[in-house]
Amino acid sequence: MLQKAISDKISILAIQKKQIYSNKSFESLIVSIEKGMIVPEQPAPANAVLYVIFGKIEIDGKLSIVESDDLFTFSKGQMHGLKAIKDSKFLISRTTE
Repeated sequence: MLQKAISDKISILAIQKKQIYSNKSFESLIVSIEKGMIVPEQPAPANAVLYVIFGKIEIDGKLSIVESDDLFTFSKGQMHGLKAIKDSKFLISRTTE
């Protein structure tokens, strides 16, 4: 299945997410976050990969800064939080089992 213009599927307004693909093993979400918005610390619900399409976000305080074209991985149960340093969009792919 081909999907084009994935980053156009949501606008940057506060925090938004939209599922773009799902099967029995994994799902992919497109997420947008407005500069200054914070996602409180929480456990990762699954093993996941976060790929930044554009922008700049801080993960786990200032321990990890990820920017356009960067990749960050999470293990299931790993505590994490994030803050948008710039308006950002990223793709999250994670297991569903």
